[in-house]
Amino acid sequence: MTTEGRQEGLFVDPLGQRLRAARDKCGLTREQAGQQLRLPVAIIEAMEREDWQRLGAPIYVRSYLGSYLRLLDLPQELLQPVVAPAPTPALVPLTSRSGLRRTLDKSLRNVVYLVMTAVLVVPVVLVARHYQNADRPQSLTLEPDASVLPALDPAPAVAGADRTIALPAVTPEPVTPEPVMASMAPVPAKTPAPELPAAITGQDGLVLRFSGQSWLEVNDAQGRSLERALLDAGAERRYADGEVGYITLGNAAAVEVLHDGQPVNLEPFRTANVARFTVSSGGEPEPAR
Repeated sequence: MTTEGRQEGLFVDPLGQRLRAARDKCGLTREQAGQQLRLPVAIIEAMEREDWQRLGAPIYVRSYLGSYLRLLDLPQELLQPVVAPAPTPALVPLTSRSGLRRTLDKSLRNVVYLVMTAVLVVPVVLVARHYQNADRPQSLTLEPDASVLPALDPAPAVAGADRTIALPAVTPEPVTPEPVMASMAPVPAKTPAPELPAAITGQDGLVLRFSGQSWLEVNDAQGRSLERALLDAGAERRYADGEVGYITLGNAAAVEVLHDGQPVNLEPFRTANVARFTVSSGGEPEPAR
C-alpha cells in the first residue's frame, strides 16, 4: 500500500481501530501501554472501544487520548472529532409582559413596602410617646417637715395644778458602729486562663493553586478516594501533613504546588501534562511508586 493510501485509510478507519493497529505496530500490549502512561488498563480498553463516556468529562478525554496518541506517534488532530466544543445553546427571548401586569406588580410591591414600614415604625413611635408622657418620679428630700414633726424642747416641763416640774433634758445616746471583724481566711486566687495554642500559619502543609481549568484526584495513604473534581481557575486546595497519600493533576501546567510556602517543581512528576505523585507523611511530594 502506498503512503497516500495509508494516509487515506488513516482518516477512514474508526479511531479505536487505528489505536489498536498503532499499538500492535509499536509491539505494545494494553498493560504495557498503561504502565508507560500510568493509566489503568480499563482506560486503554475504553479508548480503543471509543467508549468516551467511561472516561468522564471532556477534559479527561482530551488528556487521556492526547497522551495515548503521543505514545503511539499519531497526529493530535484526531482529538478534534472526539472532543469537539459543545454547540452554544440558542438564546430564547422572553415574551414581554403586558402593561397591566407590570402595573399590578408595581402596586403590589408598593403595598408590601407600606405594610412592612408600618409594622416596623408604628411600635417605635408608640413606645417613644409612652416614655415622653410618663410622669417623672418625685425627688426625695431628707429635710423634716415642720408641720409633721413637733418641735423638740431640750428641757420639757410638765404643768400641774399648783406647780410646774421641770424634767431633765433627754440626750440621745450616740450610736456606735459595730466593729468589722477581718477574716483571716485566705482569698482564693483566680485560676489563670489556659493559654491558647499558637495559630497555624497559612504557609504550612501542601497547597494547590489553580490558574486554569484542571481536574484533581486525591487519595489518602490507604488508597481511599478523598476528592475527584473538575476545578476552575482561582480554586485552591490545602492539605495538612499526613492527610493525603496520592495526588493526580490534569492540565498540570495550570497548577502551582507549594509545600510549607516553597514552590514544588512538577517536571519530575509530569507525563503529557498530567502530574502524579505521592505525598509523604511530612506533606512533601515524592515520585509515584
